[in-house]
Amino acid sequence: MKLQQTIMSNIFILLILILAACGTAPIDECDDSESLHQLADFPVGVAIDMSLLHSEKIYADLAIEQFNSITPENAFKAINIHPKQSIFNWQTTDLLADFCNTYSKRLHGHTLIWHDQLPNWINDFQGSRDDWEQLFREHIQSICTRYRGVAASWDVVNEAFNNNGMLRNSVWRKKIGDSYIEKAFRYAHEADPDALLFYNDYDLAMNETKLKAVLGLLGNLRLRGVPIDGIGMQMHISIQHPENTQIARAMKDIYEAGFRIHLSEIDVSINPLGKIINPTAELLERQANKLAAVTHLYNEIPHRYQYGMTFWGISDKNTWIRYHFGRDDYPLLFDDNYEPKPMYCKFKEAL
Repeated sequence: MKLQQTIMSNIFILLILILAACGTAPIDECDDSESLHQLADFPVGVAIDMSLLHSEKIYADLAIEQFNSITPENAFKAINIHPKQSIFNWQTTDLLADFCNTYSKRLHGHTLIWHDQLPNWINDFQGSRDDWEQLFREHIQSICTRYRGVAASWDVVNEAFNNNGMLRNSVWRKKIGDSYIEKAFRYAHEADPDALLFYNDYDLAMNETKLKAVLGLLGNLRLRGVPIDGIGMQMHISIQHPENTQIARAMKDIYEAGFRIHLSEIDVSINPLGKIINPTAELLERQANKLAAVTHLYNEIPHRYQYGMTFWGISDKNTWIRYHFGRDDYPLLFDDNYEPKPMYCKFKEAL
């Protein structure tokens, strides 16, 4: 029976890879007059930089016209929303919530608990384990309560695992213990029982050890009644890696474990090694075909497990890759002039 299941699994992956390989012909020009979200059977989202939303009209117009799900790129991160122990900065996040309400966009909150982008007061906090847990709970529940009925979902915990499959020794783990992940989901659910709750992480397709560790922990928590609805697969990928077979197998493992899949942070690097390059037609076509393959794979998973595809930015000129890694890259759907790229056109075809 186990051999038969393995054979059937391999046949399934082979079939969806054949489908993913469709459409690798040269790409004709296309325009952006027809919205992406109108073509998709699932939400098509984008991460929003609030400063750009209010300073660049074309940025705002594309966000409104092309996407129907919004993730805040940085506004909900602790350093911005909770800068001091007794102070929450609601101004920016309220503006984002109003934007989503005005234009009928789904709001996916990102992120409640992360080891990075913490304000100094959290990193320097002195107190007992009970004090830390109170801080932790108040942070989560203050945010979830304010946006109860407004945010459809949350990345509750972000990047809790190292690449070796062991839990990251973050400040939360040091001060609260391994149970901080379970407590985060329970506290979020208490504050907003209707919101869908996600665990979000990177390299889940490339790193089988990490994926197994994530699925193992989340599966065990679910058995204990912890409310976990889905997994965000951060898709910071390149034209070379991960292999399409790896992506297909990871998606299959996740939905067969009963979790919804959110392709949560999509960008497709054409220069992962940081060389001096030009975005040639050949590189942009490879990029377009890579995204098309991922989209075909996503289309093949059962609809009830599709939470949507979210791009980590709109224009190449604002990609986090350039300032974070200090390298030349062109990973998004629109170029530096907000013109649609071959990847945008091929994505439309794949939808």
